[in-house]
Amino acid sequence: MAADYLHGVEQFFLENLDRPIEVLAASTIGLVATADDADPLVFPLNVPVLCNSDKLIAKAGMTGTLRDALNDIYRQSGAVVVVVRVDATETPETQIAGVVGSIDNETGKYTGLKALLAAESLVGVRPRLIIAPEFSHLTGVGAAMEVVAKKLNAIPIIDGSEKGYSAVIGEAALYQETLFVNCGVKVLDEVTGQVVTRKASPTIAGHIVRVDNEEGYWNSASSRKIFGILGTSEVIDHAIGSTTSKANLYNSKNVAVIVNQQGGWYLYGNRLANSVMMPHQRIRYIVGDSILYAHQELLDRNVTQGYVDGVKNRVNKLIRRLKSRDVISGGECWVDKELNQAAIGTGQVYWDYDLGFYDVAERMTFRQHISNGYNEAIFE
Repeated sequence: MAADYLHGVEQFFLENLDRPIEVLAASTIGLVATADDADPLVFPLNVPVLCNSDKLIAKAGMTGTLRDALNDIYRQSGAVVVVVRVDATETPETQIAGVVGSIDNETGKYTGLKALLAAESLVGVRPRLIIAPEFSHLTGVGAAMEVVAKKLNAIPIIDGSEKGYSAVIGEAALYQETLFVNCGVKVLDEVTGQVVTRKASPTIAGHIVRVDNEEGYWNSASSRKIFGILGTSEVIDHAIGSTTSKANLYNSKNVAVIVNQQGGWYLYGNRLANSVMMPHQRIRYIVGDSILYAHQELLDRNVTQGYVDGVKNRVNKLIRRLKSRDVISGGECWVDKELNQAAIGTGQVYWDYDLGFYDVAERMTFRQHISNGYNEAIFE
């Protein structure tokens, strides 16, 4: 008899290609900072460490930038932070080199900002907001942040030098997919009780995470209140409806600022340095990466009709789910017949999809009309 003969009932467990695509986390912060007296067991040098609670601030030491950055983040919101601690050095050149970091392909050692590239392998999460407070405004650091962020599909938050409008505008013009913020923040130091001024990027990162938690990463963090700060290092006038206020002038050049309105401090600015709306860029990154992650397990399968349609249908279900949550205004995945027929025999399959973004109401216009008609009722 045949080896596979069976007199009975059998069952096959078929793969379910209809499983929903899981949307990735959008709000993990990647932080590069110094702290020579930090607990080396908790924050070893140049090793990504997962920090998901403000309780670890007690292990962050009293020197350098690590403690202050974590305090500024957690003052705004609970957050997941990937910390890379680097050495504090005596000269600006060596400090910049340490923050920028390097990759040794022979030993597999990653340092500085480059260590964030290994974060997902080591701690299981990918940083999506990159900061290096007190260093990002230095020549070479911001550029390295943008390079690393691009590889991670993350948004770097880079501080301006605060050297005046013209200088800051020139700095911002050097970047593309970067949230460029020109504003130091005044806060009450948790140790000394004195009012101190620090770069704004940790505060802004924590603020964005809070808006993500409350409203969703697809919403702008602009015109939302920032908590726990006492002022800004640069006086930035902001008058509603004014095109000549410093806040509007900065925003017109894609520089975000912090403004005081009606007694509260607010982030003001929606656009990345290349003029793209930040929530739109984040949606592109998160949706795109979610699709890639979901289909990694479907790599190296036979290209059957069921396979092609199954992948297309999974993506369309994700798009419909995103639309129902008002993340996007619409979208569709399709298979390009001619492109895929031309690729037969190459081992490559193509799926195309588009996304529709809601406009961000960056400008609201009210038109006031004058009418004498209402006075006619007086004489009726």
